[in-house]
Order: sequence, then C-alpha cells, then structure tokens
Amino acid sequence: MSCQNTPPKPPLDARRFAQKTSWLRPYTRWATRFALNSPRWLPAGLRNTPLKVSSLILRGYHRSMR
Repeated sequence: MSCQNTPPKPPLDARRFAQKTSWLRPYTRWATRFALNSPRWLPAGLRNTPLKVSSLILRGYHRSMR
C-alpha cells in the first residue's frame, strides 16, 4: 500500500480570507519593514504600532466572516 504525502489544500474559508484581505498585504509589508528597520531607541510600542493596526483590521475582518 503506497501512501502519497501531498500537502493538503487550504480550506475554502482560508483561501477566501486571503483573497478578500489581499488589499492589506502591501500595508502589512510596509509595517513589517518599518518595525524591523526603525532605530532601537524608539520605544517598542511606537515601532510596532503599524503592525498592531494591521492585526486589528485582520482580526475584525476574520470575526465578521464567521
């Protein structure tokens, strides 16, 4: 008995979520670059604020899809 190990396809909801939130991807990339490249003397709360905003938007959108 041979068993092929193919990766499972993401569920339809996950694919739909990724498609519906594709407009936020450029902002999230920018926020990540900002957080990683900002000077270390800047407080962590300020450095990570753009990422927190992105997270808040994604969490709210995910809740609305339920």
